[in-house]
Amino acid sequence: MNDVKYSYDQINFHKTFAPQDSYLTAVMELASQGFAGTKEEISEITGIPTGKTSGKVVPHILYAQYMGLTTHTLANSKYTLSLTELGKLVLDNDKYLFEDISRFICHFNMADSDNGALLWAFIYDGISILPGESVAEETVKRKCSDFFQVKADISPIKKAYSDDGFFASLDLLDFQEGLTLQSHYYSDNFLYAYAYTLLKTWEKKYPNTQEITSDHILQTMRWNKRIGFDEDETLYALEQMEERNLVSLNKQLIPYTVIKRANSADVLPHIYELLN
Repeated sequence: MNDVKYSYDQINFHKTFAPQDSYLTAVMELASQGFAGTKEEISEITGIPTGKTSGKVVPHILYAQYMGLTTHTLANSKYTLSLTELGKLVLDNDKYLFEDISRFICHFNMADSDNGALLWAFIYDGISILPGESVAEETVKRKCSDFFQVKADISPIKKAYSDDGFFASLDLLDFQEGLTLQSHYYSDNFLYAYAYTLLKTWEKKYPNTQEITSDHILQTMRWNKRIGFDEDETLYALEQMEERNLVSLNKQLIPYTVIKRANSADVLPHIYELLN
C-alpha cells in the first residue's frame, strides 16, 4: 500500500484526452513567447477547445510539461508558459512533432518517475513486466487504482499508443491482448536520443557519481525498460555510445560499470543529427 495521498486530478490530469501533436505545438509556440494567460485566453489564441470544468487546454499544458518541452506556473487562473532547452530544440528542428525521435523523447519523459505523469511512470515502474512480456489489462487497472487509491483512467494511454495515437508509430506499448511492453532493437538514428535520456536520468538519480554499474541502469534507473531494450540490447547501445566517447565501459568487472564522459546538455544539440 502506498502511503502518499493522490488526488483524482493528479492521476487523471488528462481528463480522458490523449495528447495531440497540433495542440502540443500550439503550447510550445506560446511558451516560446513567455505567454501568460487564462485557459480561456489560450483557447481563443490557439483554437484548443476548453470549457469551465473540462477541455483540452489544461491537459495539453500538462502533457507538454511532462514531456519535458515546457514548464509553467499558475497564479490567479493565469498560466505562465516557458520553453525548456529540449523544447527549444524541438521547436527549431521538428515544430510539428512529426519525427519519431521527438515523440520518443516525449514518451521517455512522460514515463519518468520524478518529473513525468504519475500514471505513465507507474506503467513502467510499478508493474513487474519486462520488454516482450504482457499482463492483463484488468490487472494494470487494478494495480494502478490500488497504488494511487483513486480510480485510474488508462484509456488516454491506450489511445496514445494505439492506431493513429501520438506515440503509436513508436510501437512501445501494445494493448491488443492486455498490456505488452514491446521489445526493440537499437537504431543508430536514435543514438544521441538514447544517450541524452540515459545521461539525463543518470544526472537526476546519481548527480555526483561518474561511474555506475549496469545494475544501476537496468534495475534502479530502468532506463532500458522505457525504450524496450533487454540486457543484451542495452549493452549494445552502451557500446555504440562508447564509440562516440559519450561513456566508457569496464567489462572486466561483474556487473560491468559505465563511466560518464559527457553531460546531457552536451548531447542535446546533436539529437537530430543522425536522422536520414
